[in-house]
Amino acid sequence: MSIIQLNPSEQLTSARALRQSLKQTQANDAHLRLYLNLGLQLFEQGWGTATSASLLHALCTLLSAQHALLAVENSGKLIVFNQVGQSLPIGTRIPMMGILASMLKNPVQLNLYENKGTQLWTHGETNHHECLIPLALGKHGKGVIALSGKKLTLESAEIETLNALAGLIGLALSQHQGPVRSEVDQTILEALTPREREIFALLPSGLSNNALGAKLGIAPGTAKIHVERILNKLGVKDRTQAAVKAVELGYRS
Repeated sequence: MSIIQLNPSEQLTSARALRQSLKQTQANDAHLRLYLNLGLQLFEQGWGTATSASLLHALCTLLSAQHALLAVENSGKLIVFNQVGQSLPIGTRIPMMGILASMLKNPVQLNLYENKGTQLWTHGETNHHECLIPLALGKHGKGVIALSGKKLTLESAEIETLNALAGLIGLALSQHQGPVRSEVDQTILEALTPREREIFALLPSGLSNNALGAKLGIAPGTAKIHVERILNKLGVKDRTQAAVKAVELGYRS
């Protein structure tokens, strides 16, 4: 029996091919687990805050992202449904302008949009990598997933995974019945300024004025003033009552 001897160059090439094959196998396994976990959660829990939070955390791990956001289209605006890291707070209404309007214009095209300089993040990083993918069903826009991070990596397999998830989440969103808001509730929200709505959405988290200021990049005293104005506009006595109202309107901690 003869033994084939490989020269150093051939050995190096063979080792690289083996490592690449193992890396591809691991990536395929990670993508499959992501699909299976999402399917299982949709089956057991349906679409909601827990399922969406789990999905965003899984995407951050898979793509080495530090920040993520899922926003849902509603009456011509995007509403932040869930988020991870330093992004706009849950419940924030985002005007659909610029790239956000273009990517969700019917019929939606299944594309990945990178580094568009959107105002979705509060981390203040200038050298982060950003990617956006539209969520749609039957090419009708349902929302958007946004990811950000200094080490965010996107290869062909990852892009295919995001594209596939876009359709699954679009289907889930089309079946999800969010909180129904009365005309009175809508009037209350419209009375709040954009900054006040951001703080209002954070009240169920029980954050102090210092924590609110740190999260939104404003002084604690400024956060206190905004909270006082919110209480006055809502006609409630304290932060707890305001937080309860925020939960009733669909905002969560």
